[in-house]
Amino acid sequence: MINNKKIILALDEIRNLEEAIALVKKVGHLVYAVKIHNLYDKFGPDVVRLLKEAGAEKVWVDFKLYDIPNTGKLRAESITADIITVHASGGVKMMQEIVASGKEIFAVTALTSFSSSEVQQIYNKDLNDVVLTLARLAKEAGVLGIVCSPREVKMLRENPEFKDLMLIVPGIRSAGVDINDQSRTSTPLEALKNGADYLVIGRQITKADDPVKALLNIFIAE
Repeated sequence: MINNKKIILALDEIRNLEEAIALVKKVGHLVYAVKIHNLYDKFGPDVVRLLKEAGAEKVWVDFKLYDIPNTGKLRAESITADIITVHASGGVKMMQEIVASGKEIFAVTALTSFSSSEVQQIYNKDLNDVVLTLARLAKEAGVLGIVCSPREVKMLRENPEFKDLMLIVPGIRSAGVDINDQSRTSTPLEALKNGADYLVIGRQITKADDPVKALLNIFIAE
């Protein structure tokens, strides 16, 4: 049986702090980390402490930092989280400064909400070329890993250049589950088979009548 510690629980759809804490008390100890963004914006640094007290082993603040290098570093140092994301398109120097903050830094390549045609429109390059270019910049900067869609995870995992980088994969949905605002998705088992280290899953668990059951059934549902 696949370990549920492969899962990162996304709390993006939750706006109420009490609701988030109640959910983390139920499932926080079962997953690798919990991911937040809006909750940090709304409630500040204390939300990280509260989620850890509720049972989260690690808290990821998914700000996807993108700024001039020094500002990026200062921002990273001010965020009370275990894991922070940066935009790889911010460049090597920015990422290096943020890595120096001492936190676990993961670089985002092309957002999973982008379709291939949108990536072409924005970067004027093929999707895979964009992901490879940004992943190389991230590796040079010394990040711990890459956040990529299920469509690119196999390409990165099979490339020896990235053998030492961890791969976090959002856009995960069990078969039959609505993909919502994600464009490049896959099932949990497919993503793991293709080389993902951790899977980001949100609504499938957070919107379930029984979140614990939904979590424990993630790898059975296929």
